[in-house]
Amino acid sequence: MSLAPPLMAVIMAGGQGQRFWPLSTSERPKQFLDLERRGRTLIQATYDRLLPLVEGPKHVYVATGSRYVTLVREQLPDLPGDNLLIEPTGRDSAPAVALASLAIHTRTGGAMLGFFSADHRIGDEVAFRAAVIDAQYVAQAARGLVTLGITPTNPATAYGYIERGEAFGPGFRVASFVEKPTAERARRYLGEDTYSWNAGIFVWRSDDILAELDAHAPDIMVPLRAALAERRLAQVFQTLPKTSIDYALMERTTRAYVVPVDCDWDDIGDWVALDRLIRNAGPDATRTVVGKHVGHRASGNIIYTEDAEDIIVTVGVQDLIVVKRGNTVLLVAKDNVADIKAVLLDERLATA
Repeated sequence: MSLAPPLMAVIMAGGQGQRFWPLSTSERPKQFLDLERRGRTLIQATYDRLLPLVEGPKHVYVATGSRYVTLVREQLPDLPGDNLLIEPTGRDSAPAVALASLAIHTRTGGAMLGFFSADHRIGDEVAFRAAVIDAQYVAQAARGLVTLGITPTNPATAYGYIERGEAFGPGFRVASFVEKPTAERARRYLGEDTYSWNAGIFVWRSDDILAELDAHAPDIMVPLRAALAERRLAQVFQTLPKTSIDYALMERTTRAYVVPVDCDWDDIGDWVALDRLIRNAGPDATRTVVGKHVGHRASGNIIYTEDAEDIIVTVGVQDLIVVKRGNTVLLVAKDNVADIKAVLLDERLATA
């Protein structure tokens, strides 16, 4: 096996984190917030865990929108300015991956690329980094497109799944990608031990990903290559299909591999995630609290206030999410947290 090119870590930081409103906003989305009050924001924590895998900050890139450039520079001051890969507009992960891969391949002449979300939490960073190293081996030896598959800890229906096929070194060929399952099917997957959660973490050679994108996503690659050659990226990028890298490529390629990993992973997708990350046992009931809270006959609630002087009081309520930021208060049942994105379409919240 030939020597693998050096790893370039790409942090994907273009999302708006709408399901964490009102703390996360379009101007300062969740990846730039310290949700757990640990002293580092989500993107800073991601940067910290990736540094040991690469040859210093010069091998870390951040793909983000133009409106977040200042935030990235403030929070990652050691990141070289040229390592900001700016998307003219959000078009989901496939165009973003294509643009980043083209830019880095052109600059380096060939690299091993790792794509990592800016808003994931990893509890076991040693296991995570070991899996990324294994993924590099598989990507080089098989010339494959490798994804990390998270070992399921519960029958989750919010994630897609990856079915493992034949073994290849520390990984496996992907037998199939499975859409978000029913609860019954998720319970079956949990018991079969051949399925992983699809976390959207990828490792591959830049020449291999570009070749596969050219073959399977020409509707992205043909106009994108032309736009870069003609210096018309801003005009063309907004016309590219708005689609995920899973749908555009990973579900179509025959070169997909998976490296399973148990690393205490969480995608921190919405407010309910805080129940998994922060547990405060109170005298009346178990609850999740950030800030000051007084509760009476209240249970299963998530309480979050940004202002240290605020006090939130709950009486006789269960399974609510109560969030206060400035003059805005969110009150929503846990079961309805997915509806937050729909509510944000209300023009009265445009400046909230």
